[in-house]
Amino acid sequence: MAFNVPNWAFLAAGASNVTFGFFWPGQDEGAQFAQGSPQDNGGDLVTNNFEKTLDLQGQMSYAITVSNNGADTWMELEGGGLS
Repeated sequence: MAFNVPNWAFLAAGASNVTFGFFWPGQDEGAQFAQGSPQDNGGDLVTNNFEKTLDLQGQMSYAITVSNNGADTWMELEGGGLS
């Protein structure tokens, strides 16, 4: 499954280790890659700390941590499955 979600979040210059979560109800999409992609000139996003969780109701969720080492920017969440 591939995804590109524009304007997912706004990250100010210097924002550090901001966590973003996303999920697919009731299903495991397998290994997923996700990253924050800057949408404004000067944005410099670093994505790390990938997390995958299965909750007590059987719902799979994913999370990433993003830092902005550049100028204020809107972030696009982009990614997809690894094969």
